[in-house]
Amino acid sequence: MVSNPFPLLQKPYTCGACGIQFQFYNNLLEHMQSHAADNENNTIPKQAKSLPAPTEEKWKKETPRNSTNNVHKTLPEKERQNIAERLLKVMCADLGAFTVMNGKDFLKLAQTLVDTGARYGAFSVTEALGNMNNLALKHLPRMYNQVKVKVTCALGSNVSYGIGVTCHSQNIGPDSYYILTAYQAEGIQIKRYVLGIKEMDIRENGEYIHQWVQNVLSEFVMSEIRTVYITDCKVSSSVFTKSGTCLRCSACALNSVIQSVLNKRTLQARSMHEVIELLNVCEDLAGSTGLSRETFGSLAEAPPPPCWNTVTDSLLLVHERYEQICEFYSRAKRMNQIQNLNKHLLSNLAAILAPVKHAVVELSNESRPTLQLVLPTYVKLEKLFTSKANDAGTISKLCHLFLEALKENFKMEAIHKVAMILDPQQKLRPVPPYQHEEIISKVCELISEVGELGAEETDFEPPVKKPRLAGEASKAVGEDELGKNEVYGYLQEPLFHATPDLFQYWSSVTKKHSRLAKLAFWLLAVPAIGARSECVTMCEQTLQMKRKRQLTPEEMNKLIFLRSNMP
Repeated sequence: MVSNPFPLLQKPYTCGACGIQFQFYNNLLEHMQSHAADNENNTIPKQAKSLPAPTEEKWKKETPRNSTNNVHKTLPEKERQNIAERLLKVMCADLGAFTVMNGKDFLKLAQTLVDTGARYGAFSVTEALGNMNNLALKHLPRMYNQVKVKVTCALGSNVSYGIGVTCHSQNIGPDSYYILTAYQAEGIQIKRYVLGIKEMDIRENGEYIHQWVQNVLSEFVMSEIRTVYITDCKVSSSVFTKSGTCLRCSACALNSVIQSVLNKRTLQARSMHEVIELLNVCEDLAGSTGLSRETFGSLAEAPPPPCWNTVTDSLLLVHERYEQICEFYSRAKRMNQIQNLNKHLLSNLAAILAPVKHAVVELSNESRPTLQLVLPTYVKLEKLFTSKANDAGTISKLCHLFLEALKENFKMEAIHKVAMILDPQQKLRPVPPYQHEEIISKVCELISEVGELGAEETDFEPPVKKPRLAGEASKAVGEDELGKNEVYGYLQEPLFHATPDLFQYWSSVTKKHSRLAKLAFWLLAVPAIGARSECVTMCEQTLQMKRKRQLTPEEMNKLIFLRSNMP
């Protein structure tokens, strides 16, 4: 669970300003430089305020409107930095603004503002500032370092608990990228930080991706920090187990369950021609020009995550809007397409697939914890497929296949079971009694590991494992017993009947269940699903700028970092 600690002879490097530790000296230097840049930036408003009033008048008298001599000296460098920061904030609020800022309308607005309110005289914006994009990008590294130090301090402050890290691929047009994001609990909220983006290369194996992840993480957190990784199917989870626990993205796993059964080649091999025909008809109906907007509308529930890519959407859409579709084709006198639709099979298949998609949408909720829902979701789907497997005909065959695919692709790990217990509304209720002792043992094991770094330790000392002496061994046994008693005491308490805010709940019982609370603040911040729609939109905009050669790959990475993490 815990990644390999430093060798005993190698001590971590500690920042004197904030106490954050780094494995490598170069990372410490960069971090301290960011502190310095941040401090320098914070003094700018004070210096500006301290300027004497007569100075402004002198500038105005000595600087004629159309003077081009020493134009760049007219505006102090501190002011240029201020403007560059504001430009970067505008760009990060909407990356589309990058192409707007050199347009005539923007420059006219900027010129008007300068002419009516500039402290240093009226002069041409173009002459004083030059290319707006270049000005913003010139100060991008400095702004990046300022935000980076804040992210590092935020992640470092949570060292006594742990973090979640997602490394998930995303297709953006013809290109594919890995997006690396860190998650942690801050107060009673889940905070996420996009740490890096990397273009996919089919020649790079899982080991290479793992190394990239570790290199990026080393700039922000200590290597010992307890980490749960969430990856998609394109990255082998085995390479990440070297540095933590690795789980598969739940949306990708359930997508594989559906795809493995409803793959048309598989259906052809199993002689399920009526299912193939139904899928083809639904795809034709859902893909008809104008129907999605004019007739179908949209499904009532929230959209699924971007990694949900399945054939079920068109089938579920046709099932939900069946009456409207019939009416549409009746008016168009094209009922032959509807007549080819097997309504009975459509209804039965939708009854199986709708709960799967609903589960994916529920697990992709970004505003609350979701990891504790993964195992109950598995149990619900297993019961659903089992109940339908006793039906006659095609649906029974499909449900047997779904059961096999569920066990093969949607694997439950120990972390899923522990997270479930940390929900006071569920605890052990979703699983059969014979599994209870195994899960409780895993909870106690994790409590013991997390307990190695107490909440009272604020000097960020890494939890180096040392051989236990006789006295320490007996003390450890006592601690383990206390942890076990705490778990049993918690489980004996009545279940919550109302849906609780989990972080609010664990904040309120920290003194009563201190060990479990520490575990909860780590694991409940780990997402069940690794892809986020806002990251896709952001990457699309940035990639478009890169294709136009407005950005280098390094600038693209830094701009995405700012866009994601700037307060």
